[in-house]
Order: sequence, then C-alpha cells, then structure tokens
Amino acid sequence: MTAELLLVPLIALGVILIATIAMAVVGIRYRRTSVRHLRDFPIFRAFSGEVGRAAEEGALIHISLGGGALTGEDAMTSLAALESLSALFELAAAYDTPPIITTGDPTLYILADDWMRRAYARLGNAERYRPTLVQFTAATPTTYAAMAATYLAEKGVGANMFLGAFDQEVSLLTDAVVRRGARAIGGAVSPLGLAPLYTALGPADLVMGEDLFAGGAEATQRPVFWASLGTQDFLRWVIVIAMLIIAVLSTLGLGGN
Repeated sequence: MTAELLLVPLIALGVILIATIAMAVVGIRYRRTSVRHLRDFPIFRAFSGEVGRAAEEGALIHISLGGGALTGEDAMTSLAALESLSALFELAAAYDTPPIITTGDPTLYILADDWMRRAYARLGNAERYRPTLVQFTAATPTTYAAMAATYLAEKGVGANMFLGAFDQEVSLLTDAVVRRGARAIGGAVSPLGLAPLYTALGPADLVMGEDLFAGGAEATQRPVFWASLGTQDFLRWVIVIAMLIIAVLSTLGLGGN
C-alpha cells in the first residue's frame, strides 16, 4: 500500500517533467519558424471578417462571454475566450466599431472592460472608448442568457458570438439566433453547452471542447501559446499510449493485483 501511495506523486512528477520538456522543445521550434499551424481553426480567423463587415454595414457585434467567474473552476475557459477575442478587440478599436459585450459575472465584466479599454489605449484613442458597451447583465446563468438574448432582437446587431462558460442556458441564445436568422459563432467546453450550440450553429461555426483553448494561439500568434497547444497535443498521445499499454498488460495478466 505504501509503495502504491508513493507511486502516485512519482507519476505526477514524471508527467510534469515531460510536459515542461515538451513545452520547451515545441516553444523553441515555433520561435524559429514563421509557419505556425497544428490544426485548422477557421472560426478564429473569421473574427476579423466579422469586424470588417460590421464596419461596412454600420452594425454591431454582440459577444456573450457567459458567466464563468475568474475565481472559480470556469476561470480558464473565460480567459481562453478572451484570449481568442484579443485580435478582434484590436481590430474593433482600430475601426472604432467596439462590440457589445455581455457577461454573467462581475469579475469577468471587469476584465473584459479592461481588455477593450486597453485595445483603444494602445492605439492612442482611449478617450473614444465607451464603457457602457461592456455590461454585467445578471448573476444567475438563466437570467443572464435571457437578458443577453434580448440583444439579438436589436436591429443594429449584425453578428453574435457566444464564447465562454455555458451550460444548457445557452439554448436561450441559440433559440433567438434561429428565430431571427442571425449570424452566429459559438464555442463552449461543457457538453450541456455544446449540445444546443451544435444544433443551432453547425460544426463550421462552432468551437468544441478543448479547441476553445487554441484561440489564443490563433489570435496572437505568440510562440508561448503555440508551445502550450503543441504540448497539449503531445501529452494527449502520451496518455493514449499509456492507456493502451496498461490495457494490454491487464489483458495479459501482467498488470498486478
């Protein structure tokens, strides 16, 4: 029993060491090359087109970030959503076509407001930023989704983006999209959130599960993000191979009691 207890931290330490080495190797590789591509994520590249279309049409983009608090278990999902939208924020500030951003958590509201404000400040146009376009609508998921769905009925909204921590309440948003026939892009990690998004948007306009965390790499093109993404893919194969080896050993009766 003692040996088994000691084995767990050793395995965890081994995984951390492998991840660290893999991230360093992948990071060096992507720092030395200008071609950075692991998988195809067309949805993240479509953001710039939506900003251009909004500028031409005089329309607004509505971004729904969900209710993932930055102090809870959904913090990484909310941060990944913001990272994937960073290029959109920069382009929107350049065109002076800021999106309407709705959140269901006050900490996420503060961060979203800060990111949009910084995008304007980096262009020297901080005074043109309109903070009322970033809104904390409601604290409960269902009430938040219902309030955010009202923006889809606004005549000036041209495109809608649902990226962040969502569960089944996102069906209120997708229902509004279907009823209005609006353009929409979505992404979530939770299976409960993915189900209504997949039904309403289809795979071409949807980011599923862990692919949401690839948005930062696509948006910023920074080597550290590509290194993290490459390490994630590498560790996935390590885990799959380890599971296959354990299954084979267990089948052969070599796995112990």
